[in-house]
Amino acid sequence: MMSTKPETLNDHMEFDHVIRVLPNEQIVDAGGIYAPSLYDGELDGPSWTLLDGYSGQDRYSGPIMHPSEYLSGRLARDVLANPGYYVALVDYSSDGSEPEGWAIAYREASADNEH
Repeated sequence: MMSTKPETLNDHMEFDHVIRVLPNEQIVDAGGIYAPSLYDGELDGPSWTLLDGYSGQDRYSGPIMHPSEYLSGRLARDVLANPGYYVALVDYSSDGSEPEGWAIAYREASADNEH
C-alpha cells in the first residue's frame, strides 16, 4: 500500500491503469479490474462514471479535461478522499482524429464482481 498526497497523485496514475483508493489516502494497484474505453466522451463500462466539473477550461466544466490539464488540486483531493476505483482515460474520437482530451472514471469498490 502506498499513502499519497494530492500533489503527487498525478505521478501515480497512468492512462488505462486502474488504481484503488483505500481509506486514509492509500492507493494500491487494482489488479484484475479492467479500465473501460472512452470514445467521444462516452464510457463503454456500465459500472463506471466520469468525474465531472473539474476542468479549468474557459466556459466548460464537463468531464473531459484539456490535454494541458493534469490531476491536481480539488480533483486530486476528491479522488483521495473517496475510496473506490479510478482510472485516467484518453478520450478517443470514433472518427479516428487525434484525441482532444482525457478524463477520470470512477467505480465503487462494491462493484467488484462486475467488469
